Parts: sequence; C-alpha cells; structure tokens
Amino acid sequence: MIRSGAFILAVVFLLCGGRGRAQGAGENPDYRPKAGEFPPPGAGHYFCGELVEIDHVNRRGALRLKGDTEENRYHAAPSHRFALLPYGTVSYHGAPAELRDIPIGTVLHGYFLLPPEGDTTIPAPEKATEKYVPKYSHALSLEDDFSFYQCRGRAWKIASIDSQAGTLTVQATGPETVDGLAAEQTFDVDASTRVWKGRQIASVSDLAAGEEVQVNLSWCPEWRYGRFQCIDVWIDGESRTVATEVQRQIHLRYLRHRWLPGWIDRVEHQAGGKGIVTLTLFGGMDSSLYEAARAQAKPGGGAAIAAAEWTLLSWWQDHDNKSGPILDFTDLPNPPPGSSGLQLRVEIRELLEGFRPGRIVRFRPNGFPNVKLPPEERVKTMDDR
Repeated sequence: MIRSGAFILAVVFLLCGGRGRAQGAGENPDYRPKAGEFPPPGAGHYFCGELVEIDHVNRRGALRLKGDTEENRYHAAPSHRFALLPYGTVSYHGAPAELRDIPIGTVLHGYFLLPPEGDTTIPAPEKATEKYVPKYSHALSLEDDFSFYQCRGRAWKIASIDSQAGTLTVQATGPETVDGLAAEQTFDVDASTRVWKGRQIASVSDLAAGEEVQVNLSWCPEWRYGRFQCIDVWIDGESRTVATEVQRQIHLRYLRHRWLPGWIDRVEHQAGGKGIVTLTLFGGMDSSLYEAARAQAKPGGGAAIAAAEWTLLSWWQDHDNKSGPILDFTDLPNPPPGSSGLQLRVEIRELLEGFRPGRIVRFRPNGFPNVKLPPEERVKTMDDR
C-alpha cells in the first residue's frame, strides 16, 4: 500500500539527517577510513557525474565527472572509479538503494574519501591522466538528483519550455546549497524524457511554466560544457511519493534477505567459547529495519550475526552465522556519518573467527528470512563448491 506523502517526507528527513552530511568539501577532506571508526562530520569531497559502470556485487563503479569545459579532460580522461565504503549509502528516488537499483547513465552526487592505508581496490591513476582523476576514490554517499535536491529542500521551478529547441529552463527554489548545480539551468528534453504525473506517465507537453519539479539527469552531447539531458521529471508531490515508496519497498526486500550491515565494536569473552558481541548498525537504511532490530530486545527475542567482508559480502550464511538473545540496545546521540547510532548487545553461544572488533557483519533480527544467497553474493568456503 502506498503510504501518505507526510510519511514519505518524514522518512526522507530521517534519511537525510542520518547521513550527517555537511555541505561543501568539509572540515576533514583528507580523512582516511579506518576499520571500526566512522568518519568525522564534514569528511569528504563532493563530486558529481554520470554513472557509467557498476560492479554491484562488490559495491564498485565509475562516474564520468561533470564537464567543466576542459576539452582534454572530457575526451581523454578516464572515468572516476570508486568503491563504496562498507557504511557508504546510496539513495535513489528519495529512498535507500543499492548500486544495482540505479540505471547506467544516471547522474549521481557523491562525497568521497581517500582510500584506507594500503587499500588498492581502486588503482591509482596513471601519470598522464592523474590531473583529471580525483584521488578521493571511496564513496561515503551517492544520490541521484531527485534524492540530492529533495533531501536539501530544493526543487526546480520551470521558467520556460522550448519544444522546438528541446530545452527546459529552470530556476532553483529552496535553501541555497554549496554543492550541486547552479541556481539557473537549461536541460535538454525530448520524446525519451519520462514525465511522471500522479500515478501516470505524462509527456513533455504536460510541463508548464511555474511548476516546481524534481528531475533526474543524464549525458547529453554538450556534457563537456556542463549540460544535461532530462531523463525523468516528476511534476507533483503524488508522483514523487509513489516513486519513493516503490524504491523503499525494493530496499526493504533486499535487506530482509541479505540482513543489516554493521560492524563489531567489542567482544566480551566468556567460558566455553561463548561471548557477548556489541555491534553498531550502519546508517542510511529505512527506519523500519532499525525498529525491527530494537523490537527483538525482549524476552524470547533475538538475532543472528553472520561474518562479512569489507564489500558487505557475507560468508555462506547457513554455516557462518550464530544466533542468540539481544540483551539490550542503545541509541547513541549525534551519530557520525555512516553510523545509525543503534548499538546492540547480543549473547552468542559460539563465537566465530569473524567476530572481532572492527570486523564487518550482517545482522538478522528474528523474523527476517534465513535463506542461502546466490553464489555471486556470498564469500565461498571450502564447503561451498
């Protein structure tokens, strides 16, 4: 069932706040990620570009960065390859998402950090092109235009439409932003542009001057000069609410089967290989998933924890997870970027090698499906052949 617009706006507000994202380059632009440590507020550099490649299983991809009129950079520079940090978030249509949800060609806005010490996941650029490729290759957040501007209370007011020239001229409304596009833009539109009105697909002819819209953008022939093609336009609040709720449901289904990512803060060892594991769930997920975790902190409630990798790939869940009761939880105030602030203590009857401070895990509240994932989405063991 589609939820109300007020509910969706509340969810969007929570998601935006959960990122802990300051505008601009930030106060800690050269922070290097460390296992078990969330970045400080304001960490990272902002970049914008077209998604041109993804490896969704390993949470990697590449952006063709926004044109800046530099001819050699546009024609000769390689794309900006990136790896999502384990706590890195993706937003699409105003809801949490995975890289797999975002079509190739979609413009994304992101904040990027330096790679961790010794991390060669993303090769350094060659000497001939290093001036065009940022050294900030690990993504803290990625958002499509819809998510990026709606999160910041910003929209586009249509100034004029020229159907002959195939252009849509807009003026930004709402609070000013340090990052993102300038306040006045002219986008390309044509018969391929999807226009959403209510629960239906409309057409470019339905756009009118004075309407406030959200858009998603892509490449156009004038990309080098910072121009974009409009691939989607949402005319009204209902169309945006529908788009957000559809993506939210995709997100919920994905994580209920793959479990909630987080990492271990500490382990209290007990006799006989038992122990109490304290973990923090990563941020950027739908609030109902955190509520499902909290709800298990009661008599008879519990959860399973599976060892996972930096890419969030988990080990074969049938073998490499252990369960137990949730003893208690804490909602930490003002969580840093990447953190949900939700910390849980789980009593485990048999600790695994992967249950060490700083290690990534997947967390399954009781009631979530316990299924074997397809082989592409898990770390294989000797038994997984």
